[in-house]
Amino acid sequence: MNSPLLELIFLSEKRKELLLFLKDGPKTISEIKENLNVGLVAILPQLKKLRENSLILKTGDTYSLAPLGIAITSRMKPMIDVLNVFGSKYEYWATHAVESIPDPLRERIGELASCTFSEPPDRTHLFEPHREFVENLMKSKKISGIASIFHPLYPSLFLSFAKNGVDVSLLVTRPIYERLSKEYRVEMNEFLKFKNANFYVYDKKIELAYAVTDIFLSLTLPFSDGTYDHKEDILCFDSQAIKWGEDLFAYYRKISDKITEMD
Repeated sequence: MNSPLLELIFLSEKRKELLLFLKDGPKTISEIKENLNVGLVAILPQLKKLRENSLILKTGDTYSLAPLGIAITSRMKPMIDVLNVFGSKYEYWATHAVESIPDPLRERIGELASCTFSEPPDRTHLFEPHREFVENLMKSKKISGIASIFHPLYPSLFLSFAKNGVDVSLLVTRPIYERLSKEYRVEMNEFLKFKNANFYVYDKKIELAYAVTDIFLSLTLPFSDGTYDHKEDILCFDSQAIKWGEDLFAYYRKISDKITEMD
């Protein structure tokens, strides 16, 4: 496929930044130099190439997007965000089941562009919840989580959050619910007595696990073969990613059953 336009835009960081900067409206050459932190010698050739390819217009000392540039930049940022997500740690994304994320949220995966990854636990804490995960939960005032795997520490942990006034909403798969009902009935019934505690059961399979709070998002994807990854979590602390996490919980909550007492 011949792609001179793609090469023009994406093979130059300066041209890409220029187009995105002009997306907000016309800018003078002084504004371009100041905001992109470049000199005339560096930026003028890039402006010339973009003008020659009908992506930007020049009026006096001011540059603006041409109609073709407007059409392209309207879709550039989502694509760049997606590339930034996958490019930041390509090996992780290539070996994990991205398809386990529901379609509506996978289409917005670029919103996780500012995410990092947790430090793998050492051998003395290999099967415990990640330190960063627990530390950030302790600071949170609102917690929503989806559990597709079971950890024996979680019933008492989330009960303690509810007792301390944290708004807690948990969503689990049917197999996990059945185990909680048999082995942790006392803790779960106590949990459900709190007005700030909500509990949901989803009858179909969920492969990912995650928690979103008022301060962070933690997302665990399985490996491509379905094996659970207990070593590494995706961590996000920006508002855009947190909103993505809230929408992920809302997606599953709408198609789950709310539980008010254990069977």
